Amino acid sequence: MKIKEWFQMMTLGQPYKYLRLMLWCLFDSIVMSIPYGLMLGAVYYLLAPLAQPGTALPTTALWLLVGGFLAQLIAYFFIRQKTYIDASTGYAGIIKDSQITLGEHLRQLSMGFYSARDAGDLSTVLLRDYQTVGDLSQQMLPQVAVILIRFVLAAVLLALFDWRMTLAVFLVIPLALPFAFLSLRRMGRISADLQNAQREVASGILEYVSGIQTLRAFHMAGAQFQRLKRSFERERSAAIHMETGAAAPVSMLGRFVLSCGIGLVMLTGAFLLTRGELEPFYYLAFLILTLTIYEPVLTLFTFIADFSRTRRSGERIQALFQERPLPEPEVSQTPQGTDITFEHVSFAYGEKEVLHDISLQFPARSVTALVGPSGSGKSTVTRLAARFWDVTGGTVRLGGVDVRDMRTDEILGRISVVFQDVYLFHDSIEANIRMGKPDAIMEEIIKAAKAAACHDFIMALPDGYQTVVGEGGSTLSGGEKQRISIARALLKDAPIVLLDEATASLDPENEVLIQQAISALVAEKTVIVIAHRLQSIMSADNIIVLEDGWVAESGTHEQLLARGGIYANLWAEQSRAGIWRL
Repeated sequence: MKIKEWFQMMTLGQPYKYLRLMLWCLFDSIVMSIPYGLMLGAVYYLLAPLAQPGTALPTTALWLLVGGFLAQLIAYFFIRQKTYIDASTGYAGIIKDSQITLGEHLRQLSMGFYSARDAGDLSTVLLRDYQTVGDLSQQMLPQVAVILIRFVLAAVLLALFDWRMTLAVFLVIPLALPFAFLSLRRMGRISADLQNAQREVASGILEYVSGIQTLRAFHMAGAQFQRLKRSFERERSAAIHMETGAAAPVSMLGRFVLSCGIGLVMLTGAFLLTRGELEPFYYLAFLILTLTIYEPVLTLFTFIADFSRTRRSGERIQALFQERPLPEPEVSQTPQGTDITFEHVSFAYGEKEVLHDISLQFPARSVTALVGPSGSGKSTVTRLAARFWDVTGGTVRLGGVDVRDMRTDEILGRISVVFQDVYLFHDSIEANIRMGKPDAIMEEIIKAAKAAACHDFIMALPDGYQTVVGEGGSTLSGGEKQRISIARALLKDAPIVLLDEATASLDPENEVLIQQAISALVAEKTVIVIAHRLQSIMSADNIIVLEDGWVAESGTHEQLLARGGIYANLWAEQSRAGIWRL
């Protein structure tokens, strides 16, 4: 990886903001280093002359030296305060901006991306990986810049006293760096194991918490927790291996090499002292400053393990940014109507083609039902109509316009969607319904809830519409969640409505009410309904039967029964199942 690419990754795509913060840290470090310069000046101008017998104590210079220390202390207080505040708010702002940018990017990705990615993996990137990059970048990048500048300044200043001693001070540093780079490569593999273990833990926790009700029902909570516990143990082992297998040896090796450097400085100084080529005070100054020069290098050695993790975290963040979103047109075309047309459409999930050259018509202001066995492609049709994916062949048109020539927000603004898997947010019922129309007044929300047959059960709750539901709507039944999602769609009042198994979890009484609400929309909206319960779509204007990604037959309920095909067989099977009793 090139230095420019690495710096771009470590700064979360905002290098100029990082440079500004690094300059403040550098200024802070320079001011902090002033006492060392003053001490060198004291050695050179004050203490060295005292070695000559009869030399008077330069009191004026001493007072100036004390004044310099006081001035530095006052200046450092204000500069350090400014640096700390700017760094804290600046780095937090950089992370926030990058996370928002990534969120906007994720919003534009196709649903195929999410179906192939684990929720725990994405949450790890958005939370843990960002935190890892932010923490180390805040500590390491400014320190690297400060160390480099201080090295240059120290080398120049020390060379003014004695170039041989300066060479002895800096000779061991390049000798220690190759060991650090070799260890860094080794830690890359170890950190990959650790991050895989962390991702497994995050996914396991989400799965365990979301499925705890099912696990308890089947008395599997304990067994499943043992699986989660094993993932915790793997994470712990990987973390220990990361530290003991790489970080500790590198740190000890760095300290050993730098300790040899201190010994080299002592031997070189002793040799020069015996030859009368070095003043004792200079020798003492070199010994003191050598320790202050080596200390930041030791700190960098401790960062190696963290840097390896940070690099992989940065690469994972960059990988998400490199995912290609659905292409958006520069100018969005406006559809002339609400009809939807599929023209020789084919679509594949990866290598598996699920729709094969199908052509469909969904006329405006009508109800079209999609039926067929599981896996026949019904849900795929509705998702292509909303452009959650792009077709692999053919064209999907909305109001005569290719959906690829419309912006995604323009498409979704015209569509209300109620899927089988309903998700409600951890918020009040009012807020969950209001998502359909953020500026809706309470009367509109209640009207939509009544139309969706959920007003009565909402009012029976302790806080009515202000009742807070659990994450995903966990505190409500499946039928209650579905009715709220239908109310949300009705409130949006979009000209196109997609209902994917919207009545699957409703009892017969409420299903009748919902069907009446949907029937009231027919004159105004284009409705596509997916249903396994054929009784719920008997009155549809057109019923399309899909089988294995092909259009098997289409027509009204009566026409399809008369043909005696797949639909008639499905109807007969459901009729027999309807009279079954225990």
